[in-house]
Amino acid sequence: MWIWVCVAIIVVSLAVHVLLGRRIWRAVRELNAEVRSLGRVAVNLEIELDRIGAAPAVAGAERPRHGVQLDTRA
Repeated sequence: MWIWVCVAIIVVSLAVHVLLGRRIWRAVRELNAEVRSLGRVAVNLEIELDRIGAAPAVAGAERPRHGVQLDTRA
């Protein structure tokens, strides 16, 4: 009797593992597709900005974001 309970627990746990694995794998694939799409948008935006002659963004020249507390007394 106990062997069938153990077998049932193992079978159910494997089924849950497979179903969740498929859902996670699908979500990861969708996330990768979104990242690739975002990369294409960034490249196209860079091309358009170059085309209209906008100055390239400089990483060190960014202003602090709203809410960032900086010590300006120094």
